[in-house]
Amino acid sequence: MEETAGLTRNDLLVLGLLLDRPMHGYEILQQIRAADVDLWLAVSPAAIYYSLSKLHRRGLVLETRARGEGPERSVYHLTEQGRQAFFAGMEEALASQEPNRSEYDVGIFLLNKIPQERALALLGQRLEFLRRREEEVLKARRRAAGDPLRCAILTRIATCVRTEREWLEGILRHLRGEEMQEYRGMMLLSGDLRDFHLPDLIKLIASGRHSGTLTVTDGLSVRTLSFHQGRPVCATSRRPEGDVRDPDQVLNDIYDLFRRQEGAFTFDQRMGPQEGCRILQMSAENLILSGARWVDNWAIIQRVVPSPEVIFERRDNISLEEGWDVHPEERRVWESLDGVRNVAEVAQVCGLTEFETSKVLYGLYEAGLIRPGDVDKIRLRRAFREFAELLCRATKPYRASPNDFSCEEEVNHRAAPLPIRFNLSRIEDRTEPALSTDDLAEMYRRFLQAQQDVVRERFGEATLRQLLRQVMAQVNPSLMETLRRYRLVATSP
Repeated sequence: MEETAGLTRNDLLVLGLLLDRPMHGYEILQQIRAADVDLWLAVSPAAIYYSLSKLHRRGLVLETRARGEGPERSVYHLTEQGRQAFFAGMEEALASQEPNRSEYDVGIFLLNKIPQERALALLGQRLEFLRRREEEVLKARRRAAGDPLRCAILTRIATCVRTEREWLEGILRHLRGEEMQEYRGMMLLSGDLRDFHLPDLIKLIASGRHSGTLTVTDGLSVRTLSFHQGRPVCATSRRPEGDVRDPDQVLNDIYDLFRRQEGAFTFDQRMGPQEGCRILQMSAENLILSGARWVDNWAIIQRVVPSPEVIFERRDNISLEEGWDVHPEERRVWESLDGVRNVAEVAQVCGLTEFETSKVLYGLYEAGLIRPGDVDKIRLRRAFREFAELLCRATKPYRASPNDFSCEEEVNHRAAPLPIRFNLSRIEDRTEPALSTDDLAEMYRRFLQAQQDVVRERFGEATLRQLLRQVMAQVNPSLMETLRRYRLVATSP
């Protein structure tokens, strides 16, 4: 498949780890070392950063900048294209027809991130291949009986194939629960909400389409969420005084978990819906969106919205009319995201406080409706807007009167097919946030060409060149570099 073409095992490992949550490069390395991945896979810091750079260029991850206690760092987020590439890569990795490759262990390490039924089927394909391979090698060895060197090589290969076959048969017996009295499935998940936030747990279960029950307890109260193929199907709540029977209160108790930062959790694939549970009729995404509305402190919100300067954009190909349970103010914030406005500016446009806006953005992000704006695309939008508006204002002394907007009107007429226009002397940019950077740059080039054609025809070539030099001297140097990189201006006007 195209999205997996050229992906290495290191790339697949990075995508799989980012499936859990956004991380910076050092966090990814820590995860790898903590799990002893570097004992069985040749992976180095340079290789991980090379993978991140390549995955970013291909649009499989997004890079944002975040400032913590130390210096500013790049944080990487899995895109929807990256998520699809991961699952496609897992399909190829686990059903591999390549004999005796240690890289196959990447698939085993990440096995619990795909549906168990699918994983067992893929491992079964690999096992059948190993059995056929073993038979073929043994037949070849018999034919090579008179050649001791060929026979030695084929004996080594046969031994390796048999060892891997027996190893894989043992894994399959374990995953099917044939070797354990208390088998919990291959999705072994336990920990504390201080380290693993509840929306991340739900997304991990949903993205892998796992079935089982997630249990969270603070030592007194116990709350459960049961899933079937990644979709939440029912919930329970047990307090010290007994089981909660009111269905609405059960749901409120589940939502209350979203604002907690501690509590032990386990995910058990053996457990299904319990008798008397509260039936759920919602997607995992709407469950997260509803629960996020209960979050009422900065400590949790700032995991996603660390400052008012952060910029978000809408996710690709998402319509709020397709099953999303959004409130009016959430819709208003979502519609205001243009890939240029930061949190503070969105708050002003929507008539909300920065806290209210950040809380809404937190929920939209956790539910998968928005993502952090890509650094390059943000710079491109800002550079285009600044250049176009500066050039527009530079023509004012040459117009018939201060209220003469015929120049802008003519530019709008010529650029009518584009979702960009002047409103008086300000740019209204209605390009889709999901556009690729290259497609966005092409639209901007066409608009700027129309604008410069109008200025040339009205005021002359010499005036246009003079105004372009004036504008380029006023544009921020970092934005000018972006304008040149995407060919929005000539190197020398």
